[in-house]
Amino acid sequence: MDSKNTPFFRNLILDSIPVAMVTMDADFKITSFNNLAEHLTGFSAAEAIGNSCYKILHSSKCDTECPLQTVQEYGEPSTGLEAEFVNRFHEHIQVRIGTAAIEDNDGSFIGYLEVIEDISREKALEREKNNFQFMVAHDMKSPLVAMQGLIRRLREQHDAMSVTKRDEYLRIIGEAGEQIEAQVMDFLEYSRQTSNKIKLHMEDTDLPQLIDKLLLRHRAQAAEKEQTLRLDSYAMQKIKVDPRQLQRVFENLLDNAIKFAHKAGEIVISIRETEKEVLVQVRDCGPGIAVEELPFIFDAFHQHKSSSTGHGLGLAAVRAIVQEHGGRVAVKNSQKQGAVFSVRLPKTGDMSKLLHENRV
Repeated sequence: MDSKNTPFFRNLILDSIPVAMVTMDADFKITSFNNLAEHLTGFSAAEAIGNSCYKILHSSKCDTECPLQTVQEYGEPSTGLEAEFVNRFHEHIQVRIGTAAIEDNDGSFIGYLEVIEDISREKALEREKNNFQFMVAHDMKSPLVAMQGLIRRLREQHDAMSVTKRDEYLRIIGEAGEQIEAQVMDFLEYSRQTSNKIKLHMEDTDLPQLIDKLLLRHRAQAAEKEQTLRLDSYAMQKIKVDPRQLQRVFENLLDNAIKFAHKAGEIVISIRETEKEVLVQVRDCGPGIAVEELPFIFDAFHQHKSSSTGHGLGLAAVRAIVQEHGGRVAVKNSQKQGAVFSVRLPKTGDMSKLLHENRV
């Protein structure tokens, strides 16, 4: 038998294709599931095969514009359909879907092919560009207009103006200049992230110990908001990560959890591990995140509706650092109250890194 016709060779080709590829039988039951389909959905091929595509590949279009039903009804391929997909890990992923019928050598229908391209980064960059333009047009314009107006008054009324009034004007001008400087630094940080210049210095790290030290440093800050901090973990082997960059990740998540707490409560960081990864979850007791904001919460320059400061670069940095480790980060609202941020870090990053590079 020609080796090119063996299941192994066919699977090797499927797994080499840089998009998620799934085949289904006539009843929409999954019959094959490549590596990138596993990475996109969070389900292994063993879990997906035999299940309904609706259960594994459910997107925002399934109930209204199901691409497979379009193929079934009209017999024509469907391409370029954009949808939002929420995977097993609660990541909101923008995708582009293509579908077609599969026929055997005699032209008889035997099933369906669905190709799913992850376009989340492409869409995020579009939103970030718009967010940045708004920041420049709105947030920078206000302090600049204030500075120009006060400088004009100082020039025109300098001799008649009291020393106290001049000092007040200069103080306001200085504060406006600091505000603009902070926004420029935000932009420089954003540029560094999007240019993939995060350099990791990997070393064996005791993750529970790293996070416990962070909790000790934040206890006084949490106490001011009547929050208690708790680490829920157990002894585990060290994993190879960049401890300094991961400290930035969990400091940011902890700062946000404290910042958005509206009443007394508890913030819990839990650490669990599986055979392949370590899962760290930060659970707060705040108001949660508006459903319409969930898909965009990690965008650069996205500002939380309940926040009047900052430009959303903290969570953008969290995403960039975690992905650079070959991991993934997601958020969901707790069933009780508050938000749950989940950070998944691979114990061995080679395959996860490869899959991340294919996504980007």
